[in-house]
Amino acid sequence: MKDLLTAIKSQLQTDLTYVRASDVNITEDERMLRDAMKSPAVGIKDGTIEYNIATQGADESSELFVKIIAYVDLQKPEAAIMGDSSIGKKGVLDILTDVKTSLRDNLLSGQADEVWFVSETESEFIGDEEAKIAIQMKILTVRYVRYGS
Repeated sequence: MKDLLTAIKSQLQTDLTYVRASDVNITEDERMLRDAMKSPAVGIKDGTIEYNIATQGADESSELFVKIIAYVDLQKPEAAIMGDSSIGKKGVLDILTDVKTSLRDNLLSGQADEVWFVSETESEFIGDEEAKIAIQMKILTVRYVRYGS
């Protein structure tokens, strides 16, 4: 899982040029926002691993689930979700579309044998009045399959 997360982080830092490289992070929690984070940002969270036992000559495989979280600060109504083309700002829907473009059919230099987009959550507001944080987030779950041991 560690190598997979590192490869995803590197790929997204390269492809999402409008997100500062330091704002693409492997995160401990989907709802945890780093103090130095600037919007937009992307979190990468390890998920479950399912092992498929080989039977009757079939290859053993592992399914590794990874969550990709898009974060956008909420400044203008609808913009955090839909984006604001008048100022060239992307919303969470745009960011996850770009993430899917970056990761679709991308086996990350041999880290996976298959990649599938499993689901997306609804966008969600997270905030803290004391810290004056207002962020919209949306999560994409990706399934990576590895064959062999």
